[in-house]
Amino acid sequence: MPLRSAALSRELAAHARGGQLARLDATFRALRITFTWETGILPMAKRTILEQFLRDNRPPWKRWAMVAVGLLLLLLAPVLAHSQGGGPDTLQLVWTAPGDDGAVGTAATYEMRVSKAPITLGSWSVANVVGPAPGPLPSGKRQGLTVRGLSSDTTYYFAMRSVDDAGNWSGLSNVLRWDWAADVAAPSAPVGVTGVRLGSDVRVSWGPGADPDVDGYSVYRATSESGPFVRVNVTLVTPAVYLDTSVPAGEATVWYQVTASDLSGNESGQSAAAKVQLIAPPEPWTLSPVFPNPSTTTQPVCIPIAIPASGAGSASVDIVNAGGHRVRRIAILTATTCAGGSGIVWDGRNESGRNVAPGVYRARLIADETRGSVMVVRVP
Repeated sequence: MPLRSAALSRELAAHARGGQLARLDATFRALRITFTWETGILPMAKRTILEQFLRDNRPPWKRWAMVAVGLLLLLLAPVLAHSQGGGPDTLQLVWTAPGDDGAVGTAATYEMRVSKAPITLGSWSVANVVGPAPGPLPSGKRQGLTVRGLSSDTTYYFAMRSVDDAGNWSGLSNVLRWDWAADVAAPSAPVGVTGVRLGSDVRVSWGPGADPDVDGYSVYRATSESGPFVRVNVTLVTPAVYLDTSVPAGEATVWYQVTASDLSGNESGQSAAAKVQLIAPPEPWTLSPVFPNPSTTTQPVCIPIAIPASGAGSASVDIVNAGGHRVRRIAILTATTCAGGSGIVWDGRNESGRNVAPGVYRARLIADETRGSVMVVRVP
């Protein structure tokens, strides 16, 4: 199709100038490109034009003519494609935006290219430009580009580079090979799921999967370790963090699992469950061995007890003899504390105030639901 208007010629010149802006930005080497195959039928005229654009054996002037017309159609097509659905000659390329300086900031421009042979930096200049590519988003955001007019009997290779605001080109992204094979393999399940309580909300995070075609994640919550787990996000989550603002009120503990979904709609298995404590459990009472032990009948004995922050309340320690009979009850709240405040003191006396006889005794802690005892040996 020959060029027929000055406006179209000017647009071609503008695209040609845009393709010469570049230099290298090594920060884009980690860029991943993934894909989905949409279904439907596009107008034959559009398919024919874009197939011509993708052929490598065109004379240079014809190839550039097809580039201009192809770019024009891509600029006009999105509304039509959205209303009619994609076709069997349509591919959706998706990537994660790099930064302008390392992983920080926003790149200046992108350039996507396609070839029927694997693309390298050496062959980059002879691969065909696909576009126009969208304007770069901030680092870490997901972006996409729809390519139309492909032939289902042809294998294509796609690669991408970015340009920073100083005109530096990045290295080459991973090269995507597309041979029209349907993707039915689910991605691997996320790992390293953790949850942190933030007031009445929970921040759930996990390690991003290594699969290059992950489209996003789903977060599931349960109020029991055995489930059932219910999905809490409406749309897929990216990046690998989610703030759950709908935690059920009054729950002491919740559990979370996360799945990954790829661009073909395949969902992974669920991750290992992460437990999040919403209400702090009561601190445990701790009873430790007494000292000195053994002790003489005239020596006081320290009974080490760790008292929860909630206080001693009505907790007590009973001193019982070898026959199991109580000889003394000591209220912890009013007891004499050991040096350093690490427990309570038993002075070796019974309820009548007399020193107990030598023998083996036990100090029994009685506090809320806690029960425990330690041995006390008294010698002459």
